[in-house]
Amino acid sequence: MSNRRRHTGSRANPDPNTCLGVFGLSLYTTERDLREVFSRYGPLSGVNVVYDQRTGRSRGFAFVYFERIDDSKEAMERANGMELDGRRIRVDYSITKRAHTPTPGIYMGRPT
Repeated sequence: MSNRRRHTGSRANPDPNTCLGVFGLSLYTTERDLREVFSRYGPLSGVNVVYDQRTGRSRGFAFVYFERIDDSKEAMERANGMELDGRRIRVDYSITKRAHTPTPGIYMGRPT
């Protein structure tokens, strides 16, 4: 396993930051839908729904990036547990500090 960590801090009690993870999404929820809901709490710098690379379908979670930490705090408090597209969503601060390193598409392990 790599010694490079993608996250710091506690998974159970993450530090407040401008990036929120939104979990339990419907497969039909789009970035536009999320932008519409979360922009009520303040200006956004980005919204990313995570898709399965092989099938192209949503994996049921997304990241919403706010410009200010106070807006992300309010959004987390108010949107956590709300119903969106028929699903009750969970909203929490993201603990991921960087994107996953993409795989090269070939086996990079030990030669056999």
